[in-house]
Amino acid sequence: MGQMISIDVGSKKVCVAEGRFRGDAVTISAFDEIGYESDVVENGTITDRAALSFLINEIIKKNHMKSKSAVVTISSSEAIIRELKLPDVKLPQIKLLVNNEMSRIVRDDHGFLVDFIVTGKTGDNMLAVTASAIPKALVESYYTLLKEMKLTPYALSVPEDAISRLISGTPINGESHNNSTIIVLDIGYSKLSFYGFSGGASRFNRTDVSPMQDFVREIASISRLDVNKDLMSKINFDPNYGYEEPGMGEACRYFVYRLSEEIQKYTQYLSMNSEMTAFDRIYICGGISSANGLALALTESLHLPVESIQSVGRVVVPKGVVATNLCVAAGALIRK
Repeated sequence: MGQMISIDVGSKKVCVAEGRFRGDAVTISAFDEIGYESDVVENGTITDRAALSFLINEIIKKNHMKSKSAVVTISSSEAIIRELKLPDVKLPQIKLLVNNEMSRIVRDDHGFLVDFIVTGKTGDNMLAVTASAIPKALVESYYTLLKEMKLTPYALSVPEDAISRLISGTPINGESHNNSTIIVLDIGYSKLSFYGFSGGASRFNRTDVSPMQDFVREIASISRLDVNKDLMSKINFDPNYGYEEPGMGEACRYFVYRLSEEIQKYTQYLSMNSEMTAFDRIYICGGISSANGLALALTESLHLPVESIQSVGRVVVPKGVVATNLCVAAGALIRK
């Protein structure tokens, strides 16, 4: 596949990567992100088309991105995601089975567009499939956005699909997870996205409300400063770190506590609703995942190894760039 632009539209920032997928590898040639200073996107719906278009164009121009085809990834509670277990049959039959199942779930044959990815095989030799149904109105709004920007729309994706494509069967931080059970946690501003992988394949995913919003409001109140990338880079979650301002340390500890609670709720949910009962490691990604001491604090709180995603086996990134913030954008470039 040729060079393409991947646009990951979040609730507080937009990330843009340029790269190509060839063989089984994603090569990223350029990546950047810009935060929103006003309400631009709400629950995946574009509320300020001009602002979003301007920010994406700014990234493209600044980083000299030349590609004309684009894939967009959005996160919306209106998108319906399901992990399905289907017979190992030919692709046309899989499409029919997925369409039938998703039509039954959404109960609307005309208002949604359905897509899917086969992520691997289950222990009983069935196919593990991640399927998505996205409202046509959302699809059409992003199609129009890209056409207005003189970009050729290639696909509209969801994070669940992108992460499944990216992580399945490939090492994380140089370690294979093909013989283990792991959780990948994407820590967003408004949502926590949990992905369970076992035997190298995606098995389960779930989205919950993120404690990030409350944490950002709290540190803004304590510091009396606008929360930006510079301020966030100074946050340290290490349990042994001593803040001059006691309130800041307390806010960090409470954030780790709330995050740990959400993770424990998810592991308990998985244990009760899937074949996944024991977990070997948790990997975190997203804007705050690389913050000083966060992985260590979560490791101590959960008594389970927690690592920030620094590299993914099938992804090649420019020098000085880590995979933490571009996982979704990189995964969306995988089209097969």
